[in-house]
Amino acid sequence: MMRARIVMLGGACAVLVAGTAMAQTVQDAGALLGRILGPANTAPTATATTTPPPVGVSSDEAAGGLKLALGKASERVVGQLGQPGGFANDPKVRIGLPGALGKLNGLFATLDKTGLTGNLTGKLNAAAEGAVGKALPLLKSSITRMSVTDALGIVTGGDTSATDYFRRTMGPSLQTEMSPVVAKSLSGVKAFQALDTFTAKNSLVAGQFGARDLTGYVTQKASDGVFLYLGEQEREIRRNPLGTGSKLIAKIFGR
Repeated sequence: MMRARIVMLGGACAVLVAGTAMAQTVQDAGALLGRILGPANTAPTATATTTPPPVGVSSDEAAGGLKLALGKASERVVGQLGQPGGFANDPKVRIGLPGALGKLNGLFATLDKTGLTGNLTGKLNAAAEGAVGKALPLLKSSITRMSVTDALGIVTGGDTSATDYFRRTMGPSLQTEMSPVVAKSLSGVKAFQALDTFTAKNSLVAGQFGARDLTGYVTQKASDGVFLYLGEQEREIRRNPLGTGSKLIAKIFGR
């Protein structure tokens, strides 16, 4: 084995000597040696990449236009869901009964009209409508803090990239802010008492869900409604940027 290596090395040296005899410069000899020994084993250098803005749009324009678009979308969503009937009259976000009681939504809708259930479902939706106003300052704060890098990724991302960003960065904060408002609203309209009264008389139907779980349930539903319509607004802006009335938004999303 050792003898074979010596023979191979000797052969390489012989070729190198022969080659350098013809080489005009030291660099020529070095190049010849490189061909004999092969390229050095070096790891590729990692390079940082950033998402480029759309063609014809600067990074600042892209970030500014996105923030403007999201501000408009946030105002529309909060205005829509926060008004009386914003949840109750909308099949997409209407809040039904919690837990096992959810199977009785149709029955409760009828009983609510008669007053036998204290309009429990109406109270749940009214609580969500009252709490949604808390979403707007949080959404605008998240928009303000958004970096140019985040903005560029969102502009060139999927149909709901911004909504996904909001859900990831402020979803828990939104529920934390809304929870005490929901609790206060539920208490004010006596939703806790209505649920307790019904479950006390119908424990087998109601299951283990009680008033203590009601706040978290309504808060989650309210948050889901905000993100659902924020996603719809984002899709519409991307589909029809001219409809926003902003030349900057049209310039960014119209490409």
